[in-house]
Amino acid sequence: MNDIARALGRALVSQFHPRMLWLAVWPFLVALVLWGVLGFVFRAAAIDRLARVAGDSVLGSMVDTGFGWFGIDGGIVLVVAIVYVGAVFALMILTALLIIATVAMPTVVAHVSARDYPTLARKNGGSYLGSVGNALWVSLVFVVGFVITIPLWLIAPLALLVPLLWWGWATARMFRYDALVAHASSEERDTLFARHGRAYFAIGTIVSLLNFVPPFFFLVPILGGLAFTHFGLHALGRLRAERGGVAVSADGGMR
Repeated sequence: MNDIARALGRALVSQFHPRMLWLAVWPFLVALVLWGVLGFVFRAAAIDRLARVAGDSVLGSMVDTGFGWFGIDGGIVLVVAIVYVGAVFALMILTALLIIATVAMPTVVAHVSARDYPTLARKNGGSYLGSVGNALWVSLVFVVGFVITIPLWLIAPLALLVPLLWWGWATARMFRYDALVAHASSEERDTLFARHGRAYFAIGTIVSLLNFVPPFFFLVPILGGLAFTHFGLHALGRLRAERGGVAVSADGGMR
C-alpha cells in the first residue's frame, strides 16, 4: 500500500508540471470534440432506436412498469437517454486514454524517468507496435464488457461500482505496459505484472474515481499514465536490486 500511495503522490506532483498539464488537456479536448459532435448529431436516432429495442425486452417492460407506478410514462426512454449520455462520456474517456497510451506515454515516461529515475537502465523489452496492440485490445474488451454490463446500471449500488471497476481494469491494463516498455525486458515486465497485479488494479481504480468528479475527469488519462510510470519504474528498480543483491537508491535505481 505504501508503494501505491507513493506512486499516486508522485503522480500528483508530476501532474502540475506545465508539460504534463498540457498533455492532460489536449487529448481530452480532442476526445470531447469528437464524441461531443457525434453524440449530439446522432442522439435522437440512437435514443429512439435503443428505446425501441429495450422496450421489446422483458427488462424494458419492467422499467416501464416501475415508472408507471409513479405516474411517469415512457420511463424506458428516460433510462435509455441516461445510458446514452453515459456511453458517450465513456467513449470520450476511452479515446483520451487511447491517445495518451499511443501518443503521449513516451513523453510521460521520458519526463518521469529523467527527473526521478535517471540511473535506471533501459532494456527496451517492448515496442511501439506492442503498445498500440495492447491499447486496441484493452479498448475492445472494455467496450464489449461495458455494453454487456449496462443492465446492471439499473441496480443502484452497481450503477457506480460496475463502471468504476471496468475503468480501473482498463486504466491498469492500458498503462502498465507503456510504463515499462522502454526500461524493462519482456521477462522483467511479465514478472512485475504477476507480482503486482492487485496493486496495478488498485491504482487504476483509485485514479478512475476522478471520472465521477467533474471537472477533474479530464485529469484521469495523464494522471493514470504518471501513476503507473512512477509505480512501474520504482518496482523495476527494486526487482533489479533484489536480483543483483544491491541497495535501491532514492530515485528507484540501483547503487
